Amino acid sequence: MELIKMIEKYNTKGKCIAYLEKQRWSNKSVCPYCGSTRSSKKTQEFRHTCHNCRRSYSVLVGTIFESTKLPINKWFAAMCLILNAKKGISSLQLARDLHVNKNTAWYLQKRIRKAMQDNDCILKGIVEIDETYVGGSLSNKHYYTKLESGKYPGAGMEHMVPVLGMIEREGRIILKVIEKACGKEIKPIIKSKVTQESTIITDGFGGYFGLGDHFKRHIVLNNTQNIRNISQYNTCTLEGFWTLVKRSFIGQYHKITKEHLQEYLNELSFKYNHKKTNMFNLLLNNLLQPKYACT
Repeated sequence: MELIKMIEKYNTKGKCIAYLEKQRWSNKSVCPYCGSTRSSKKTQEFRHTCHNCRRSYSVLVGTIFESTKLPINKWFAAMCLILNAKKGISSLQLARDLHVNKNTAWYLQKRIRKAMQDNDCILKGIVEIDETYVGGSLSNKHYYTKLESGKYPGAGMEHMVPVLGMIEREGRIILKVIEKACGKEIKPIIKSKVTQESTIITDGFGGYFGLGDHFKRHIVLNNTQNIRNISQYNTCTLEGFWTLVKRSFIGQYHKITKEHLQEYLNELSFKYNHKKTNMFNLLLNNLLQPKYACT
């Protein structure tokens, strides 16, 4: 949804509440306490009174929006800004756009990204698989910092965070932060997220050795000999996505800790996987689920 349309359409709390009721209840209120559909609507604060348990409730009860001090229309605007930013938006920029402080903007992003995770996604068909490393160059650190870290000289990729990527040909993508790029950790993830009837494409990294016994077909590209495609099989789609990931981190966020890296990857995956759907409605429906409610 375009930001200007969202602002024009949902510029008051009443309009936002009405839209949330339509999305959550299909315009037929359901008591979140007892599940009854028998209720009467109050004239103030957009609340309902249940005829069964006699409790008062609103559409916000049991959702991430319950007891929020931030206006609902600012939540809507934050969702729209995040979804429309292809390479993401920093918390400082979001704070300036919404006229809130940076901590509030960061909290908004954290809660919204939580609803972007898709743990049930399973890939099939032709699936490209590759790993990359996220983090700054060790050469940019101070000499004594390198010595204290014990990763100087010749540290290789040990100071960076490995990320495993799996993408369907013209389909969905899954990104996973892993502790170490090795077969012991990579293989179980691939087997759990890709159907056995699929054709997988990887490079010659030893961590993928033996996957041909599990999947229908395993195409191995020898990048060291500049063999980057065999007929229709290549990893160009995933390599292109790695470029987007790294440009997002360099150009928008600048620094991301390993603790929160998976959340940022979930955001990029969500936008890619649902780029042809109504992402705003999908994200809003996710945020209305009780499992994402504030605790």
